[in-house]
Amino acid sequence: MKKIFRVLMLMLTSLFMTAALLRTQGNAFAETISEIQEEAAAVSFAVSCDDVPEYRLGVITDGNAYTYYQFNADVKLTFKTSSPAKGLYFQFELPCRWTLSLPDGSVRQGGENEFVHEYFALDSETTEFTVSLPAGAMLTDVYAFAEGEAPSWVQVWKPPCQRADLMLMPTHADDEHLWFGGAMPYYAGELGYEVQVVYLTNHYNDTRRMHELLNGLWTVGVRNYPIITDRFLDVVPTKWSVENAEAYFGREKVLAFQVEMLRRFAPRVIIAHDINGEYGHGAHILNATTLLEALRIYEDPSVFPESAEKYGIQKVQKCYLHLWQENQITVQWSDKTLDRFGGKNAFEMAVEGYNCHRSQLRWKNYVLEWGNYDCRKFGLAYTTVGCDTPGLSDMFEHVDMSDKIAAQEQEAEPPAENPTAVSPSDRTVSASDENSDGDSYLHLHGIKILKTDAMIAALAAGLALIGIIAVICVKRRR
Repeated sequence: MKKIFRVLMLMLTSLFMTAALLRTQGNAFAETISEIQEEAAAVSFAVSCDDVPEYRLGVITDGNAYTYYQFNADVKLTFKTSSPAKGLYFQFELPCRWTLSLPDGSVRQGGENEFVHEYFALDSETTEFTVSLPAGAMLTDVYAFAEGEAPSWVQVWKPPCQRADLMLMPTHADDEHLWFGGAMPYYAGELGYEVQVVYLTNHYNDTRRMHELLNGLWTVGVRNYPIITDRFLDVVPTKWSVENAEAYFGREKVLAFQVEMLRRFAPRVIIAHDINGEYGHGAHILNATTLLEALRIYEDPSVFPESAEKYGIQKVQKCYLHLWQENQITVQWSDKTLDRFGGKNAFEMAVEGYNCHRSQLRWKNYVLEWGNYDCRKFGLAYTTVGCDTPGLSDMFEHVDMSDKIAAQEQEAEPPAENPTAVSPSDRTVSASDENSDGDSYLHLHGIKILKTDAMIAALAAGLALIGIIAVICVKRRR
């Protein structure tokens, strides 16, 4: 019994040390991000609201994207800066419509494109501004900047594409890096193609992932705001089988969404999931199978006529599926050196994009250029321009870009800024298993604060403890 008691004490001590370490690492990450942002956010300010005590508004000035304040009624926040500001940056948890008012009488409408990260360059300097928010709005952080360009981590999003050169169709946030590798940093960041990311599901039940999603896209050079539909909420049972995914989402509804996206963005090239759902994820399978069906019917205006009337119909030229067995190509992302990312290659930037999904890092999956989930391997599942030349591995081979080239010749666009990461790149890269339960939170008078991952450590330690006790008891009985 003394040995068992000593083992128990050892395990409990280990448990508390692990929890403390997780808390320390979480705080260290938040502090690092805050330090990066504070260096650029040279303009400090005071915020006041008639309906909310000032001390409770601290979460919107703490530089921590994992805390926010939710307003229970329509409110007006007044900000007074310590020195003149020429740029303002707002981060929300979920999309909402809101208004920015300036002393000169000008008014800016926020959230019109459903942006949750939104930057406003002001026409003139200001030391005061007012933000009007609707009931239910969840404000994460506000930043003010002096005259000059916004820091590289500030996301100045363009609206979704009018027409996409490349459309990626991941199911969940972080799939776009894991399965599609260096496609975004290469085509969007390096070549400057119009790249549209369309997610099948949303993570509105775990709003951390909204920030991580946008941070990841911005890091790899995507500048057109992604499509995050409110039609299909990510829930765990959709992972278990395609039948479950169909039961939760409705196959016909997903098919209508796929057809709408093909008509809206008229992509030249599409990259989408493995038909077998990579590791068998039901929602991945549903996403891929309905996409192939949509490609067969989207040109028929009598099928889902509303989207045909709204967007018209233009031909899609190619669709690649991850790991598709026919017309296979292997895109060597590691061989694609990217000048706009300081000489890093496309695979390295895919890894950096993945690192932005901090809440998912605990699952210990990886961006891979080998094995069963190789992010280099695709197959041409649909084409209207013929098959690829074996060994060339060019996703845009045979693709008609004449209208884009003509438009560029008519109006030369200024070069894109060098995309840079928004968060430290020295963290372990890993991928999500699409578990949408998320961590539990503390709710304190409207403030929603993330608990640490210590509960996971506690569960693991508890299971290990049970195993050790069982082994000891068996040995004593012998």
